[in-house]
Amino acid sequence: MIFPMCIALIAGYIIAREAKDDTLKSILTIPVSYSSLLWGKLLVCALLSLFFGLVSAAFTVIADLMMGFPGISVTSILQTFIQIILNCLFLYIAVMPVIAFAARISNGHMIGTIIAFVYGYGGMFASGNAALANVYPVTASLGLISYRSYDPAVHWNVLICLFSMIAVLMITAVFVFTAKGNVPVKAAKKRTKTTTKKGW
Repeated sequence: MIFPMCIALIAGYIIAREAKDDTLKSILTIPVSYSSLLWGKLLVCALLSLFFGLVSAAFTVIADLMMGFPGISVTSILQTFIQIILNCLFLYIAVMPVIAFAARISNGHMIGTIIAFVYGYGGMFASGNAALANVYPVTASLGLISYRSYDPAVHWNVLICLFSMIAVLMITAVFVFTAKGNVPVKAAKKRTKTTTKKGW
């Protein structure tokens, strides 16, 4: 519930920073499209989510060792790292359309954060229904890591969960490829022409 909001806030801030600092128009003078720039930032945020997963897994294992819970082994530690790291990555993928949509709006990163919070919170309700849990991207991420697969009452359809992630990536691709930088290019050109005429 919290991670989608946090990663959306961080990613939105990274994406919106250049536009806010009025440096995006200078960056776009190089032969790189805004969509390519946006893909690069989304990739950086994916790596950041992997790092968050690594840190979370490390803290989980350390806390487990400190508390002295029984049953800890090399296999369980390895499983913990794999599941938590992959879950953070899949949760990030689930929230990517929100981040990409917010990038289309001027200073839309706060709007994206609010949407991501509601979106992540919805996972609590989706988890109560087995069919919806496999489709809803936030809970589908749990299905892809086989969360609580030891419980006979938990049934994950990995194929549906995978299709959910693919659909999310396709929606993200549409938002990114059709995005344009929020830069007042026309206004800048008009100002240049005006100053040239006046000789300033």
